[in-house]
Amino acid sequence: MSFEWLWRFAGRAAGPRDGQGLSLEAIDADLSLGSATASTLASAPAPSTAVPGRRDSVEATIAAKLLGAHLANRHQTSFPLTLDFGSLSEDEGAMLVDFVAAALAADGIDDAERTRRAGEMLRRVGASAEQVGRLIEGHAAIATGDLATAALRHDKAAHAYAVSLLTVGSRSTVGQLYLTYLAARLGLTQQVAGSLNRRFRG
Repeated sequence: MSFEWLWRFAGRAAGPRDGQGLSLEAIDADLSLGSATASTLASAPAPSTAVPGRRDSVEATIAAKLLGAHLANRHQTSFPLTLDFGSLSEDEGAMLVDFVAAALAADGIDDAERTRRAGEMLRRVGASAEQVGRLIEGHAAIATGDLATAALRHDKAAHAYAVSLLTVGSRSTVGQLYLTYLAARLGLTQQVAGSLNRRFRG
């Protein structure tokens, strides 16, 4: 039987080049390293996915505070109001002066010093000398129901409440009750009234 075909096949098969041989020690070392690595990975504890209770509590507290701050200011952001008499018509300015007079008269106290301070407030928001004089000289109308109707007609309900708020301030119990009534009469929601209180509290 001839083995010529075997020698031809062996000659074509890939193998170590001349001067090279298989390193059995290297192969054994590689196999040992692979086995050790597999054993280490198998024995390593699985990563924990549980969130510690303390961290969860801290995150919940922070989230609650952020939400509270957002809710407290969302209406101030979504309902901006600039109180500037310079941007009002003559009739609108006179109407707001009347609201100031009505707020001063709400608690029944006739105080010249309060009237003077109200006049200064009007000047700070751009009221003219004539408009301030209307208040100081007592020519302003103080019928709140009629004023509220006019404010709604001019679409200036929020402005009317703002000047009334600046006039009353926070020291008079009767004044606070008047503002509650006025907000309802002007059709302001609790959220809008609260936003104006935060922005214009005197």
